[in-house]
Amino acid sequence: MGLAICEAERAFRKGEVPVGAVLVKGDRLISKAHNLTSKNPLFHAEILAILKADPEDVRDSTLYVTLEPCVMCSGAIVLARIREIVFSVPNEKFGGTYSLYQIPLDLRLNHRVIVRKGPFGDKVEKLLREFFEGKRN
Repeated sequence: MGLAICEAERAFRKGEVPVGAVLVKGDRLISKAHNLTSKNPLFHAEILAILKADPEDVRDSTLYVTLEPCVMCSGAIVLARIREIVFSVPNEKFGGTYSLYQIPLDLRLNHRVIVRKGPFGDKVEKLLREFFEGKRN
């Protein structure tokens, strides 16, 4: 999760919503990314991490992400056959994994994903709060 937070901090420095994602398979880093939504609204950290990785490596991997994935990203995670999502902070407004919707756990789909709340919630919440307070001021 530490690498995902580093990616979120990179996004913050670029003026992007500070979300970072890291894909890992076993003990091997597959890819890492951060939000670039000012360039394209589809460029969420999770989507970019999946796109950067070899499709064979993505299957059965673990995605560490600082903010709970949205509906779009949750759907992509299921379609990519990622094994597990670990997120630091729930996404009360747009959560597609745990808070509002539970897409990766939906029994109607042919693939389900393990969903876990991970560490560093306070640090990620502080980074997100600082970003949005800066936008409002």
